[in-house]
Amino acid sequence: MFWDRIQEHLNLKLRRKKHRPQRTNHLKVFNMQGIFSFPACLFTLSCFLGSVAFAEVGLKVQNCLHIGESAFKRIPEYFTGHEFTGRKIYCRSNPRDRTGYYFVIKINDSSLNINSDCYWIVDWVPPRDPNPKTQRIPLMEENIQGREVFVGLTGEDWKDPLLKPLAWRISLVSKKGVTLGQRQSFLWSK
Repeated sequence: MFWDRIQEHLNLKLRRKKHRPQRTNHLKVFNMQGIFSFPACLFTLSCFLGSVAFAEVGLKVQNCLHIGESAFKRIPEYFTGHEFTGRKIYCRSNPRDRTGYYFVIKINDSSLNINSDCYWIVDWVPPRDPNPKTQRIPLMEENIQGREVFVGLTGEDWKDPLLKPLAWRISLVSKKGVTLGQRQSFLWSK
């Protein structure tokens, strides 16, 4: 008796579906794909070519801080005697000195070819001197997309661990002098 009711209920639903009017697909009635296909292709192509022609490297400054020599020591360094970088890239104004003020930068993927001929330009205003200073720091590795880069003012360029720059601007520049990417502090624009 219970199963009979369920079967009767299902048969009733099936009969109702047969008598429903068919819905029309409005996209088939108003088919305008042929009209818009050529302009859509032109628009897509111009967006792609424009993004390649005016591409810029995405730089994201994640942190600015003073890092001491001991913070760079890793266990493999005790065994090999060489600095272990892992997936990080270190670019220093004085490569022999590790202690200094660092900008931790994340490089977003870019269509531009960034190679070891490129370099960083760091402009900053020291806290005790109103005149901006500029430092050119070489890029030591080629494959930097998607990785963290520590750009450091080390050695004589940054002596005091307690000081921070009042304002700064950091640029990634190609061998030809073209700026590939740039970030700056809020105060630098003022």
